[in-house]
Amino acid sequence: MRRVRVLFVVIGVFVLSQKCDSLCQISGELALCDGRSLVRVPMLPSYVTRVSLSNNYIGEVNETSFAGQEQLESIDLGTQKTEKLLVRNNAFRGLTNLTFLHLGDIQALILEPSAFVGLTNLKNLVLLYSGLDESILEGDYLRPLQSLETLNLFGNKIRRIRPALFFQNMTKLKEINLKLNTISSICEGDLLGFQGKHFHLLELSSIYLRDMNEYGTDWKKCGNPFANISVTVLALSGNGFSVEKTQLFFKATEGTRIDYLILSSNTMGRSIGYFNLKDPDKRTFEGLGKSSLKILDISKNSIFSLQFSVFSALKEAEVIMLAHNKINKIEKGAFLGLISLRGLDLSNNLLGEIYPYTFENLPNVVHINLSYNHIGVIVYKSFDGLYNLTTLDLTGNSITVLHTFAKIPNLKQLLLGDNDIQSVYGLPVFAKTSTVVELGNNKLRDLKALYEILANLPYVQTILFGSNLISVCFPSHSIPPQNSLMVLDLQKNAMQSIWASEVCLDVFDNLSNLHSISLMGNALRSPLPKGIFKGLVSLKSMDLSFNMLTYLPKDTFPKNLKSLDLSHNSLSSPDPDAFLSVVLINLSDNPFFCDCSLKKFLPWLNKTNTTFASPKESLRCEFPKQLLGVSLVDCSADVCEEDDENLMAELRIVLLVTSSTVLVLTTVGGIAFAHLRGTCFNVYKRALARVLEGPRNDPAQDRFKYDAYLCFSHTDFRWVNRALLKRLDSQFSENNLLRLCFEARDFMPGEDHVSNIRDAIWHSRKTVCVVSREFLKDGWCLEAFSLAQSRMIDELRDVLVMVVVGRIPHYQLMKYQLIRAFVQKREYLQWPEDSQDLEWFYDRLTLKILKQGRVEKQSDIKLQNIPKS
Repeated sequence: MRRVRVLFVVIGVFVLSQKCDSLCQISGELALCDGRSLVRVPMLPSYVTRVSLSNNYIGEVNETSFAGQEQLESIDLGTQKTEKLLVRNNAFRGLTNLTFLHLGDIQALILEPSAFVGLTNLKNLVLLYSGLDESILEGDYLRPLQSLETLNLFGNKIRRIRPALFFQNMTKLKEINLKLNTISSICEGDLLGFQGKHFHLLELSSIYLRDMNEYGTDWKKCGNPFANISVTVLALSGNGFSVEKTQLFFKATEGTRIDYLILSSNTMGRSIGYFNLKDPDKRTFEGLGKSSLKILDISKNSIFSLQFSVFSALKEAEVIMLAHNKINKIEKGAFLGLISLRGLDLSNNLLGEIYPYTFENLPNVVHINLSYNHIGVIVYKSFDGLYNLTTLDLTGNSITVLHTFAKIPNLKQLLLGDNDIQSVYGLPVFAKTSTVVELGNNKLRDLKALYEILANLPYVQTILFGSNLISVCFPSHSIPPQNSLMVLDLQKNAMQSIWASEVCLDVFDNLSNLHSISLMGNALRSPLPKGIFKGLVSLKSMDLSFNMLTYLPKDTFPKNLKSLDLSHNSLSSPDPDAFLSVVLINLSDNPFFCDCSLKKFLPWLNKTNTTFASPKESLRCEFPKQLLGVSLVDCSADVCEEDDENLMAELRIVLLVTSSTVLVLTTVGGIAFAHLRGTCFNVYKRALARVLEGPRNDPAQDRFKYDAYLCFSHTDFRWVNRALLKRLDSQFSENNLLRLCFEARDFMPGEDHVSNIRDAIWHSRKTVCVVSREFLKDGWCLEAFSLAQSRMIDELRDVLVMVVVGRIPHYQLMKYQLIRAFVQKREYLQWPEDSQDLEWFYDRLTLKILKQGRVEKQSDIKLQNIPKS
């Protein structure tokens, strides 16, 4: 009888396992149940420790949902497609090993009071975008979570922060994310439950704090919001902090320990032309004087001028980030008091000149970043007194001369790429100790600049001269044998022009320490000058791609060469003896002639242990015709016939006729298409519809109320109504597919305009911005554009579509910092000038609205608050 019971148990476990496998994908201890249309938690094998249940239709989790799953360590229940998710009392009882729980991205998360009972070891709780209000902090929901370390409440409906007193017992709680809630103010009594704690991260960005302003707030009565609290990183970005509000807020928080303060993307500063606004002065940051602040990030604001002694209170500051402001002026003594500062980032501003006094009072600064300003003038003796400066980044400016720099005695990295420098005269005087010199994408024409640097900078190890179109060489110095150069970049120049003139053939003779060289894109032709690389005895890597090399003698390269890039050349029959020492080679995109000339190469290709950067199978024959496109791996060198002159003559005739025919057909076809492309597109669409012969595919009904929020200037309404709404909106015509939202019809009357915009963006599948000249003048339109970009970054989905209307040049779009980052990285649509392109445009726009796409996370997308016009 006992054996029978054991047999039944074994059979039951087997059946359970088979049933679970049909619902979820089991991989070791991981159960993947995402997107399986589940309405309840499935039964899982007892050995599973991690389960992902996102993108399902689970509407309730109760005490039986995870029964028998005591080994679970991670549960992801986020992004359920139901209207609500109800978590019953004791739903996770017994899961004492659980350390991660995701209940975020749910329209309405409903928690019963004892929902989290039993989660004694939970460390990370994610409740983002779950429609929760302040009761999640004020009630007893989180009381059982004594081991909690990270709490994510991003994007909820919390109106105030008044945590219950039991939070004081959560000794391990170090990170709280309250970003994008609707908190109006924080006063001293509000955070009583957090007092006595040290937070590694307190994320309070995009909550705005509307009731805390310079007009109606009783700051003394409010007190210090962070009393008896210390923070490693305090994030207050996107909260509309003006200069006045910043001064009052940190005066109230005076004495609070803050190591890293993030105030980016606020409204601090007067920008350009707003004389009624203020730039920060020495009183603005006085309240931070006793906070032991180490890092201050006030990037992406609107600061125009750095005033005298503006940071004098920050005596312990080590890094200040001022990138992406509108800084055009730095007053004398602006950095007074910054005796501990080591890093200063002023990139992407509007600086035009550097004066000797600009960087006074920075005795310990190590790194200064001035990249991508408009600096064209370096006044004589600028950068004087910077005895500890090791890195100076001036990339992307308009510098033309270098002899006006003061001596920088400890400079190691000098970055001068993307300027207008024509000569290195003066560089050895101020950069004598540099190990890295970057001069790519300038206007250097003479290779003598390389000779001068190597002759006068004894410690230089890396020289970057790419994209200068260097084409002549009249050296005034010789390269000393005792040099330290290890990396040399000469890509995208014209070394062929220099060597064809038989000058500077000794350029590499004394570079015995060089490890890596790039000569990519120099129009090099065979034969290379004999012995040109003989001095590179330590060379390990060489890039000769994108040249015109046709053959390489066996003694061309140094014997120690290990990596060689010969892609995109004209090597039809390379000699393997030329690169026998190489262990990594790239021979892709060469026109191989699969005839007798490959007798030696093909056996080497099939037997060598050399690693190919692209697969061997990708190397293909270009000639003869019968072998065109055949992989070299499939070719044989056993049968080799001598060339037949008659066959070659016939081939030339056929090639001439074919080329002429293709040219004529291409020209005629291009002209016909240019005049009939609209008709061609309509015929294509009708043919496609007839082939498919299916009912119209309406957009899927998902969690979005609208397919798209149409954002445009009210001045353009008549045009948008005629050109877009009547052709796309389903309420204008039953033949239209899309549910569109726009201000005049769908915004809630009397509601805050920003809230209307935010609701429209987040309740729509995509946001379509109709960018006209009026749009660029409209502050509300730019605000909507900024919010749509915020959503794109938060969700990592392609939710923003930009349509440019009118003849707005691309460079004019680039003037708007908010739009610049988008047009640099993303595709946008242009309203067609020719009416025959309209159907293609509407089809393309509809596809972009309905298409579900994701975007890679990018640090260079720039977001900022735009002042309302």
